Amino acid sequence: MGKGGHTPGTWTGGSTWHSGETKTIRVPIVLEAQIMDYARAIDSGKDVSHVNTADLILDAIDCYIKFRQRNFRPNQHSKKPDMTSRAWDELRKFQKLLRENPAALLEDDSCHSLSRGL
Repeated sequence: MGKGGHTPGTWTGGSTWHSGETKTIRVPIVLEAQIMDYARAIDSGKDVSHVNTADLILDAIDCYIKFRQRNFRPNQHSKKPDMTSRAWDELRKFQKLLRENPAALLEDDSCHSLSRGL
C-alpha cells in the first residue's frame, strides 16, 4: 500500500476556487447545493447582494405606503386613501417585480450602473 505521492487520481490543476485556501465545513445536506451555488457566485465576483437589497426596498415601499395612509388628508375627490388608483400602478408593478424576480432589474442594460451599488 502506497503512502502518498502522485497517483492517477491526484488533481494536478489545483483548486478551482479563486479566493485562496479552502477548508471543509459541515452543512445540512438539503442546503448543500444552494450554499455551494452561493459560495461559487461570491468566489467568481458576482454581486449577490441584490436579494437582500430587494428585501430592503420592499420594506421601504411598505413603510412609504403606511406613511401615506397615516398622513392622508381627505379632499373633495376622496375621503379615504385609495391605493388601487392609477397613480399607484407603477409602484405596484415595481413591488411585484422585486418580489417575483429582483434579478431582472440587474439583467437590464440600463441598470448596470445600479448593480454595482446594490
